[in-house]
Amino acid sequence: MCLIIKTDDPKQLNLGLLETAYLNNSDGFGVMFCNQGKLHTQKIAPKSFKDVEKLWSKYKNLDVPMGLHFRFNTMGDTSRAMSHPFQVLSKSKGDDRDMWVMHNGPQLPTPLIDDNKSDTHQFVKWVLRPQLSANPKLLYNAEWQEMVEELIGTDKLLFLDGKTKEFVIYNEDEGKEVDNIGWLSNTYSIQPTYSSVRDYEYDFKTHTMKKKDKWNMYDYDDDEYGYSGYGGYGFNKQKQIEHNGNISNAINEDTISKENQTADLFGRNLIDKDYTATTHYDVDGKYSHTDYKPTTSGMKRELIPYTQISPDMKGKTKPKDTYINDMFNGKELNWEDVCYRDLDELEDLCEENPRGIAKYIYDLVLGGVYDK
Repeated sequence: MCLIIKTDDPKQLNLGLLETAYLNNSDGFGVMFCNQGKLHTQKIAPKSFKDVEKLWSKYKNLDVPMGLHFRFNTMGDTSRAMSHPFQVLSKSKGDDRDMWVMHNGPQLPTPLIDDNKSDTHQFVKWVLRPQLSANPKLLYNAEWQEMVEELIGTDKLLFLDGKTKEFVIYNEDEGKEVDNIGWLSNTYSIQPTYSSVRDYEYDFKTHTMKKKDKWNMYDYDDDEYGYSGYGGYGFNKQKQIEHNGNISNAINEDTISKENQTADLFGRNLIDKDYTATTHYDVDGKYSHTDYKPTTSGMKRELIPYTQISPDMKGKTKPKDTYINDMFNGKELNWEDVCYRDLDELEDLCEENPRGIAKYIYDLVLGGVYDK
């Protein structure tokens, strides 16, 4: 669902490649590398490619191996905290090294305990950290790697060990090595198929980006092998998706009207448990839109995420109590919001949410967690 690039020469990554990766995976961007004996990471929730370009300009001329991650959100908040990489081990917490990880795949097998957190956050917290903090050398143990790879299926993990300064890829064979770029965790996110929701593709030969050609499945005639569109795969034209009473023939729609949707792009009936809905409000607390993202069952049915403006919600405002609680400056923080951040990220958090930080410290002191 995302894209990881592991390159030995950052200077060979051109902006066309990075822009394609961002436009198709725009929910987060991050880098990790070792330079002059120290492990460095930085991640953002970009609002435009200019944010990615600005961050990348700081590191693009370094002569060191580097990992880059472009996020396509399938679970959890779209925020800097949920962007990759994630810290697995930390010397500041008593571990003997710093270690970070990037993930690419539909969903990791992990308990989903923390609200609004991604599967990667929870896999690190409940699976990776407990084991690697007890024995960091497990990262290089062939049997442990085989166990983790079997557990995560076709998902990919890119680790960076701050002690050995080494990158380690789990399920490396599930990705692809590309000349003059490096290792890619997939190519579908920059060379999407016709049925993909991604709109841009990158040409490795010309090193350029272009808008992906749309494909109309309903106009697809019998080919020389006798297949008629999706007919050979059980597609039923009677179950086309309706948009406000009109038939939509586009397989690559970005926005789908849910109230008239009775089937997905392949004619299969939709059920509520296949999607989770997130309602968004603007800075004034007025309703903006609703995002629908496939659940685990929905991803198994190959459903796609989409956005709609609900007629029933137009003009409504967020309830005052939830609106205040969800404001970032003043948003209530818990231990997990703080403990996984490095010094730079904590400084950013203090700037972005000073009231939340103040209340967090206040509760720690007066709540009896620490003696006065």
